[in-house]
Amino acid sequence: MSTSWSAPDPRRTVVAAPAFEVPPEATERQEATVAEEVRTGLVAAVVTVLVAAPVGLLWAALAPRVDVVVSGDRVDLADSDSAAFIAGDGFFLLAVVLAGVVGGLLAWRLARHPGPGVVLGLTLGGLAAAYVAMQVGEQVGSDAVQAAVDGGRQGALELNLRLRAREALVGWPVGALVAYVGASLLRGR
Repeated sequence: MSTSWSAPDPRRTVVAAPAFEVPPEATERQEATVAEEVRTGLVAAVVTVLVAAPVGLLWAALAPRVDVVVSGDRVDLADSDSAAFIAGDGFFLLAVVLAGVVGGLLAWRLARHPGPGVVLGLTLGGLAAAYVAMQVGEQVGSDAVQAAVDGGRQGALELNLRLRAREALVGWPVGALVAYVGASLLRGR
C-alpha cells in the first residue's frame, strides 16, 4: 500500500450541480402569444359554464323548499316568515363558491399558459356559470306548481326557492380566483 496521494487531474474532474437546484432553462417561462392566451381563457370559460347546470341541480336538491298553497289561479306562501329564503341563498352561495374553488385549482393545475387569459376566463366563465346555475336551479319543480295552477288543483305543494340575493352570483368567480391566485402564490408561479 502506498501512502502518497496525488491530486486528481482537473481535465477529468466532473463538477456536479447541487442536487436540488433547478436548471436555469427550466425556470424560464415561455411567453404565451395573444392567441394562446385567448384560447386558454376560452377553454377555461367554456369548461366552467359546462359545469353550471349540475351545480344548479345540486343546489335545487340540497336547498330547503318552501310550502305554497294553490287556490284557484293564485299561489301563496304557507309561511311567509320562513328562514328558508335565507338558507336557500346560503346554499347557493356555498355551492357556487365550492365549484369556483375546484375550478380555480383545476385551471391552475392544467393550464398550459397560466396568465391573464386564464384569469379572465375564470372570471367571465364564473359569472356566466353562476347565472346558468341559478336559472337551472330555479326551474326545478316549477312545472308541478304551474300544472297545479293550470289544472285548477287546490292544496299545498313544495316549491324550490328563487335566489333573492343576486350578489351571490359573484361567489363562483371569487372562489375560482382566490383558489387560482392562492395556488399560484404558494407554488411561486
